[in-house]
Amino acid sequence: MNIYFCACDTPLTQAQQRELALYLLDHALEREFKVKRGEIIYGEHGKPYFKDLPVRFNYSHCKYGAACIVADDEVGVDIESTDRFTQGKIIKKVCCDNELTAIEQGAQFIEIWVQKEAYAKFTGKGFAEGFKTIDTTTFPKELVFKQGDLYIACYFEPVSCSSTPQLVQVLPP
Repeated sequence: MNIYFCACDTPLTQAQQRELALYLLDHALEREFKVKRGEIIYGEHGKPYFKDLPVRFNYSHCKYGAACIVADDEVGVDIESTDRFTQGKIIKKVCCDNELTAIEQGAQFIEIWVQKEAYAKFTGKGFAEGFKTIDTTTFPKELVFKQGDLYIACYFEPVSCSSTPQLVQVLPP
């Protein structure tokens, strides 16, 4: 399984971020499944699906890049840049006790955040269940990547050593 991503040196507008994410989706679909993107529809909590393709996918974007993953089964992915994150009151609102302990021991909040986002996108429930209920300390660390100032995480099940994802950098269009 591959996570396709593109990093940019200059900030992107919201429209450019979405365009870059769709570019990565097209690239991933062609490379992994030899298909073209179909019509995208959205589930109850906003999870995107193809109307007529059996392929599952997820994408994410931020001010300095985008990421995409495609698979036969449900997947989630998130990308964030370090410039967006400061340790403040949000940590206690979204982190469970195990994660708060991990942060006290040196874990980076941004790593926890991208894992929570990827998992929420995997389930398709988004924020509906509350992020505090998601304990990322039990997630495999092989699902989180750091590329410069970007953190990228994915989530899928079942996770095994043979299915550890690879990060594939794609040049911008």
